[in-house]
Amino acid sequence: MWEIVQSAGGIIYYIHPDGEPRYLLIKRHALSGKIEWVAPKGKIQRGETDKEAAVREAWEEAWIPKEKLLVKHLLGTTSLRSSETKKGHLDKDVTYFLMKYTGAPDSVSLIEGEGYIGIYKWATITEVLSLMYYQDIRELVRKGHFLIKEWEKNQNVKEDFLKKLG
Repeated sequence: MWEIVQSAGGIIYYIHPDGEPRYLLIKRHALSGKIEWVAPKGKIQRGETDKEAAVREAWEEAWIPKEKLLVKHLLGTTSLRSSETKKGHLDKDVTYFLMKYTGAPDSVSLIEGEGYIGIYKWATITEVLSLMYYQDIRELVRKGHFLIKEWEKNQNVKEDFLKKLG
């Protein structure tokens, strides 16, 4: 049995002026050799929690400072088992958190490295579901999207109530 690599990442979003969430996708070279769109993620370092690792990876891969991220919800874990790559055998678990980005969307800055090719986009839910390759990650994004829509709806109800009191 091979060691299972523990990783963490963020499904990062902001609310666009049209009221809809946009999700950060980064283009990278997969271990399989394909180019794919992914969410920021990486290995959990010794002494680090999965949440801390997810925030650190957002900083390392997209230069998003931790004070610009609100970790909203633990979305779940994906598992990759018995996968042969160019570098050998890989088993991996990735724990994903839903994170709200509070900075300016155009201030994200990627560098090339660790397979990343310096290209990112803020994608609609429709784009995410068509661009991301892995079904289990798409399901986590879909779950996050549902939560965001519920939170936004509840926020609007609260604001309407406060206006009526006002």
